[in-house]
Amino acid sequence: MRRYETLFIVTPDSSDEDLQAVADKIKGVITGMNGKVASYDEQGKKSLAYNIKKQNRGYYVLMDYLGHAEVVAELERNMRLDDRILKYLTVKLADQVDPATVVAEEPKPRKQVDETEVAAEEPKPRKQVDEAEVAAEEPKPRKQVDETEVAAEEAKPREQVDEAEVAAEEAQSPEVQESEEEEKKEE
Repeated sequence: MRRYETLFIVTPDSSDEDLQAVADKIKGVITGMNGKVASYDEQGKKSLAYNIKKQNRGYYVLMDYLGHAEVVAELERNMRLDDRILKYLTVKLADQVDPATVVAEEPKPRKQVDETEVAAEEPKPRKQVDEAEVAAEEPKPRKQVDETEVAAEEAKPREQVDEAEVAAEEAQSPEVQESEEEEKKEE
């Protein structure tokens, strides 16, 4: 026999009776095909990473069991047909497992959070900022610009572009010469 683990998500609006019916149906499929359920852990409602069938939350269940490949095929077929199951994923954990060595594990109870303990926990204090340290770290002064240098820079005459020189340079370029020769040939 092989050991498998299947995680499946049930619709979040399912009642306790629906969840129990899904559990009985799935366990029945496994035991009906000579498989053995090692653990059935209901993990509760959680947010989904993305919407599945227009649902943004789901009831997660993790099941560990033993069986053959046919058990997995039949189990996944039943999950596909059940509208209460949004998604499922099956992983093979081991190829050869002796059913006698696998003890049916009871799901570990989730840690219950006591609201009074949460309320009693005070938030951690933030690091205190010493105002003297902040004052000591004054911003560095910006470089001072001498206005006379700026005025002298602006007073320099800008280079004038002679349009005749630009036209002469363009006339000497090989592309312009080729295009002029083509125009002469066409005439």
